[in-house]
Amino acid sequence: MRRPPGVYLPRGMDESNVTGSERRLHLTLGQSDTVTHLEALLEGMLDPVVAIDAGGTIRYSNKACTRTFGYTPEELIGKNVRLLMPEPHRAAHDEYLANYARTGVTHILGHTRELPAVHRNGHALEIELSVWRIEDSGANDVLYCGSIRDITERKRAERLLIESERRFRVLFEQEFHFVGLLDEHGTVLDLNSAAQELAGVPREELLGAPFWEARIWSHSAEEQERVQLAIESARSGEAVRYETTHLTADDRIIQVDFSIKAFSDDAGNLRLLPEGRDITDVQRAREREMAMMRSFAEVGESAALLAHEIKNPITSVNVALRAVANLLGEDEQEVLQDLVERMQKLERLMRRTLSLTRPLEHRPVRCETRALFEGVERMLAPDLVERGVRLEIVVPEDMPPLFVDPDLIEEVLVNLVSNASQAIEGPGLVRVGASTHEGHAVLRVEDDGPGIPDSVIHSLFKPFVSTKATGTGLGLAIARKVVEAHAGKLDAGKSALGGALFEIRLPLHPERPTN
Repeated sequence: MRRPPGVYLPRGMDESNVTGSERRLHLTLGQSDTVTHLEALLEGMLDPVVAIDAGGTIRYSNKACTRTFGYTPEELIGKNVRLLMPEPHRAAHDEYLANYARTGVTHILGHTRELPAVHRNGHALEIELSVWRIEDSGANDVLYCGSIRDITERKRAERLLIESERRFRVLFEQEFHFVGLLDEHGTVLDLNSAAQELAGVPREELLGAPFWEARIWSHSAEEQERVQLAIESARSGEAVRYETTHLTADDRIIQVDFSIKAFSDDAGNLRLLPEGRDITDVQRAREREMAMMRSFAEVGESAALLAHEIKNPITSVNVALRAVANLLGEDEQEVLQDLVERMQKLERLMRRTLSLTRPLEHRPVRCETRALFEGVERMLAPDLVERGVRLEIVVPEDMPPLFVDPDLIEEVLVNLVSNASQAIEGPGLVRVGASTHEGHAVLRVEDDGPGIPDSVIHSLFKPFVSTKATGTGLGLAIARKVVEAHAGKLDAGKSALGGALFEIRLPLHPERPTN
């Protein structure tokens, strides 16, 4: 019998030892010219086609098997089909066939199933397999013909899509603010949990409805119209953002930072993404801060007037007390001197209060850090010597210059060093140093004293808070105000020396002032 072209036989097999099932496959393909046409059809298929006998031996393979599995038809024919299977299917396949032969029960024939497969080089494939039975009434054996489709890339794309959707859903639901998804006409396609809770109605009632008809807008026809205009603007490519109000599920009106923007999904459809963030507490805090600033400004004005009204009487009282002291005895003079000192303290308190409340004027110029520290040392030298406190200055040679008001920054440093020397209460060490970090100059004042009590460290820079029995509690508040006026930051903490640490961070290269 002449073998039809394209129907491959195992090496060494000729027409004399062709089995009945193989011959029947030939006959199934047809005879004479029809054989050529059917053979061309099988060989032209993009999907692999494999025929096996009842024992699992491959009797036919088209050329598409090479593209999918890496084997030529000649390499497959005569081999067991389990060659194309990974474990555990490879080891169990012969048993599958034996069970079918014994029971006649099959889950493969007549169905399309997704199964794992393996390429010649060992990498995993995913395939769709459809199997049908070929039999001839005049023969005792059968062939099973399988059509195979490689779906590896499709399944990978599906998994990526599922994972992408899962990540999107996780992010969508994890948002604390309100997020929705609309079509180009403003119809609700999806809402996250926060938005559903805000609306106070089941999600199903919101889907498919115009966004502006949602309950959150129902308190104001003006806001409904405004959001419709926002949707139109977003649809034209504009990013829209404004502050609005929402009606909550418990009938409260909240302040919301609302935005909406457009994007295209993977299918090219225009979608709108509305987002809302509850800023009610932020707004209230902002209003309280504005009220506080107005009150503070009024206090500043009042303090200025009060200082002006009190300054002259205090000066007069001091002069009068000194004049009277010269006419009295030694004991009376001590009493009057105490009164003078109390009046002077009151005057200093008024001046500091006034400096805390009025706007700070500063004139930055180029300053060398070491020169600032040395100026502080000269100013406090007598007091430091008297207390037995050593001042150590640590400034690297390559320390860049600062652009600050030297008088104001020196006043801050004097205050910090003086506080440190007083806190030591005996011989000790105060170290002042400088370094750079992330575009900032860092100035440090630290000591080996008892440190800052935990009970006051968080309120240390508030006015009238002091750790000293005779302190006014204004020095550190004014120091922080001076540092912040230079766009810097002043913090307190614990020193490696065992005492207190005050750290000033100042920008290294701010815009130079115009004088």
